[in-house]
Amino acid sequence: MKTARTKPHLISTRHAGVAVRIPLHLRSPLLAIAISIAASFSAAFAADSSLVDALRTVAQADGSAALDRAASEAAKQLQRLPSSQVTDVLAGFGNATQRGRNWLRAIAADVSDNGPFQSDSLLSFYNDRSNDPDARYVAFQLLTQNDSDGKADLLSNAQTDPSLPIRYLKIQSMIDQAAAVKESNPQESQRILREVIANGRSPQQLEKSARLLADRGVNVDLADELGMMRKFWICGPFDNTESKHFDTAYVPENRYIESGLPFSLDANGDPNPEQGKHAKVHWQRIESTDKLGMVNLNEPLANEKDAAAYVFAKFTVQDGESIPTAQTRIGCITANKVWINGRLVSSNEVYHSGTRIDQYVEQCALVHGENTVLIKVMQNAQTEAWAQDWQFQFRLTRLDGSAIKTVLVE
Repeated sequence: MKTARTKPHLISTRHAGVAVRIPLHLRSPLLAIAISIAASFSAAFAADSSLVDALRTVAQADGSAALDRAASEAAKQLQRLPSSQVTDVLAGFGNATQRGRNWLRAIAADVSDNGPFQSDSLLSFYNDRSNDPDARYVAFQLLTQNDSDGKADLLSNAQTDPSLPIRYLKIQSMIDQAAAVKESNPQESQRILREVIANGRSPQQLEKSARLLADRGVNVDLADELGMMRKFWICGPFDNTESKHFDTAYVPENRYIESGLPFSLDANGDPNPEQGKHAKVHWQRIESTDKLGMVNLNEPLANEKDAAAYVFAKFTVQDGESIPTAQTRIGCITANKVWINGRLVSSNEVYHSGTRIDQYVEQCALVHGENTVLIKVMQNAQTEAWAQDWQFQFRLTRLDGSAIKTVLVE
């Protein structure tokens, strides 16, 4: 059914004296500011340098007075674009700051109303999963506001969508479907719930699915199903005073890169201690008992602040499967680095901006037989209650996102 197009629910905020409407339901998690903005715009913009410049200016908004004033002027220009250029605005999301994304959401909603609704171009943009996930979600919202009956079609295969809000909606519909057929078709209900567990990213949705399966006598180890690694060696704390040591390579890091192991062994085959932040620190075993595989560093490291820790594991792929190219997937609320087989594959210097399953995804190379992972997890000096978590979730997946089950090598 076609519905009257209305703009998303908006809040008004003021940037450099100009009111900008930001869709409440389109706000995204904080993203790290990218170094370069120019590369995010398609070749189609080349013929209109003023459009490129305006999009770049809005994308760079960071809350500073100068950039916000420039973004405000650029936004006035962009808001007058015809609806036929709405996907040009969406294409500007690529390397935008979080603040820039908020501006671009509001601009896209305005531009969409400046003429005939662009169903075909928005659908094409939405269907291209290589486009920015946040921008695709804006396209989804515009499409469903224009035609509410099209929502099911848009979500038909979205359980693997890289846009987490889109995936969330699909997964929720699957949970609802499983609940609806639990009595009439219990086998189908269980099949759907297992697919939810394989593809879901929301802890609440995963836990609800596990409870529904448990109600049917099917117990699920969520962390195992997701392939979360739960057993590690840990050593720390090392110094991270004033959060200045993200790139400081302490002895375990250098030794790992050089030899493949972050520790040396004594005559009994046990890891030797290292010089830590305050004194000698020992390698110790740690195992997560969290149902989603969250590894808590506060307990073994006494809630240390301004600190760094290293966690290490040697593992094989379950059943000896050969997977030369895989993905590392880490969720971590503080700054972190990940090495696989001595090679740095992921580096994320962000503190207490939120965390989620599969927050940072990068490709890595695995070898047949034994592999290693070293993770450096930082903590800063914040004392607020919401900034006390020092933890991470880590797993490996195939390129399609399916879990790789691993076996710890003692």
